[in-house]
Amino acid sequence: MLLRAALPTLLLLLAGCAAPPPPGPGGAGTMRGGAGAAVPRQVTLYRDTVTARMSDGTLCAAVREAGAGPWSAPLRGCPHPWPVRVARTATVPRLPLAPTTQAPWVTLGAPSGPLAYAPRP
Repeated sequence: MLLRAALPTLLLLLAGCAAPPPPGPGGAGTMRGGAGAAVPRQVTLYRDTVTARMSDGTLCAAVREAGAGPWSAPLRGCPHPWPVRVARTATVPRLPLAPTTQAPWVTLGAPSGPLAYAPRP
């Protein structure tokens, strides 16, 4: 009897858990897990990996397959499979990058156009 009385309340609570989250920070208007207009908020170059923390909260990674020197790979592990091109490899284990307009170390192929990144000044 008690379970039957509590069932509608339980269903309402569970329905709230399934609702989509509000738009992402920065006015991107993207939902977590959506493939909309997310933008990189933080890009980091490692020796064999590039990570991008997106405005929708997802963390994407591109991993070098093999070899040395310049490389390219798609972002994986997130809903933004953009191509990534690394022109210069990191000389330190972890190198935070910032947007740049010249001599990029890393270029992300966003749907809106290429986004270039280089070490922070």
